[in-house]
Amino acid sequence: MVSLMVFSITTITMTSGGVGKELEVLYAQLKEFMKENPDIVVTVIPMPDSSTERHDLYVTYLAAGETDPDVLMLDVIWPPEFAPFLEDLTKDYDYFELDKFLPGTVKSVTVNGRIVAIPWFTDAGLLYYRKDLLEKYGYKNPPKTWDELVEMASKISKAEGIHGFVWQGARYEGLVCDFMEYVWSFGTDVLDDKGKVIINNPKAVEALQLMVDLIYKYKISPEGVTTYMEEDARRIFQNGEAVFMRNWPYAWSLVNSDESPIKGKVGVVPLPKGPGEEGRHAATLGGWNLGINIFSSKKEKEAAKKLIKFLTSYNQQLYKAENAGQNPTLKAVYNDPKLKEAAPFMVELFDVFINALPRPRTANYAEVSDAIQRYVHAALTKQMTPEKAIAGLEKELKLLLGQ
Repeated sequence: MVSLMVFSITTITMTSGGVGKELEVLYAQLKEFMKENPDIVVTVIPMPDSSTERHDLYVTYLAAGETDPDVLMLDVIWPPEFAPFLEDLTKDYDYFELDKFLPGTVKSVTVNGRIVAIPWFTDAGLLYYRKDLLEKYGYKNPPKTWDELVEMASKISKAEGIHGFVWQGARYEGLVCDFMEYVWSFGTDVLDDKGKVIINNPKAVEALQLMVDLIYKYKISPEGVTTYMEEDARRIFQNGEAVFMRNWPYAWSLVNSDESPIKGKVGVVPLPKGPGEEGRHAATLGGWNLGINIFSSKKEKEAAKKLIKFLTSYNQQLYKAENAGQNPTLKAVYNDPKLKEAAPFMVELFDVFINALPRPRTANYAEVSDAIQRYVHAALTKQMTPEKAIAGLEKELKLLLGQ
């Protein structure tokens, strides 16, 4: 007598970015997941590199009540906005072992006491530099202040005929991340702890003026930086055409790949601090979480939970860190010798990652971000002075936030 086992296949979809090696790594992970779970098929919906464009697509999907995608890759700033459209995972706290995650990442997925997503990887802005070029020109250490960066970048870039410093200056969410780091490093902020708009002050103007001066006065950043996103900056730096780069941890595995002309010649340190006693090193908190579409069917939600538990497990976070250069959210992974061997800066700069600062926390974040992007970009492209840009930003934020 022949016994036939019939599998009921559940097909789910998930979104993913394609920055660096993340899509390639995800496909390898999904292949293993589907081998372990033959009753689940996962299809990937690739998303644009721009997080602003991804955000707008999610608004379209969720506002229309679409059942796809089932698993959403969510920027760390999005949970409060999308919480009404995400499955409540609060009762699954122990299933996902959330007490083993970095506390800040769990906080980022907690909205009014509800867990609405699971932390996948965390990020912080970093300064990449060419160790070989600094040594060639007599610098024993990388820059600790913005003044030191300007001095080193000017000297080396002129002598080598390359750019001094590349970063993210296009009008999109990435510009907000970069701008906040300058503002914090000068010792001020956009909103205070109570949500009051405080951006219009001399330090914020100086911070934006520095961003403008990097391009037009010091000429260490090309004018084209006002169109750069992460991968634009990374490709230029990786081709050996820049001394310094501001970027996220994912760039590490790429600049040190076998195909990279600068393999083994790169160092990573915290971003420089601003002037004066209140000047400090500062990094924007980044990172991505995995949430479940509330409109998916019960079977799809159960399959989605299995997938998220797999992708956020110890072994998969270590694999992702080693191969895609994306920081783990599980505390224990930072003690794994394999991580220190593959990406030593993740262990050495652990304090930078756990102390990274969140962008303005407000339910109106999308509008606040849009205003910051418009005014900062207007200054970077010389459509208005930093003073007028900061004053205009203050006025618009106060209107948005009812102050």
